[in-house]
Amino acid sequence: MGVSAHAPREAAAAARAGADYVTLSPIFTTTSKPGYGPALGSEGLAAARAAGLPIVALGGVGPEVIGACRAAGAAGFAVMGGPMRAMDPAEATRALLKAWGAAESSAARTAT
Repeated sequence: MGVSAHAPREAAAAARAGADYVTLSPIFTTTSKPGYGPALGSEGLAAARAAGLPIVALGGVGPEVIGACRAAGAAGFAVMGGPMRAMDPAEATRALLKAWGAAESSAARTAT
């Protein structure tokens, strides 16, 4: 069961309530869904990891910042606006997946 959270304390509450994962947003500024609070940034994402649950990064996540999400401990990411606004949504999705994979490879190199 996943829970939508907008602050690290909400991720902790979700963990205590028995959630399996948390979607945390907004990580970065987004025009798709304004009004969910200030952008949490990589620091907020890292703080939410203290809840002990997998955290899915949402909000303002694009290929240029996906590595920061992964470095902060995101287990995954969710997007809406970028692919929806893209001239080629499939290509936009491929770019996201490529950036996520590159961030994983970079993390693996750093760990060894």
